[in-house]
Amino acid sequence: MKTTIIDGKEVPVIEPTEITTTISNIKTGEVYASEEEWKAKNIPEADIRRDVNVIMPRLDLFGKTK
Repeated sequence: MKTTIIDGKEVPVIEPTEITTTISNIKTGEVYASEEEWKAKNIPEADIRRDVNVIMPRLDLFGKTK
């Protein structure tokens, strides 16, 4: 597990398990597979919507007891 030092304490770094991006047209609702696809169709960037879904690992919220 990766860690970093914050205020002199070693803290674990939590990284996402998956990141997905959905690119769609605001006006038509058409979904594009990549940035290149909508650029090739000469769609203005103002009409493009990007939805980013970040999935994080589960967190252990309960501390260990003695």
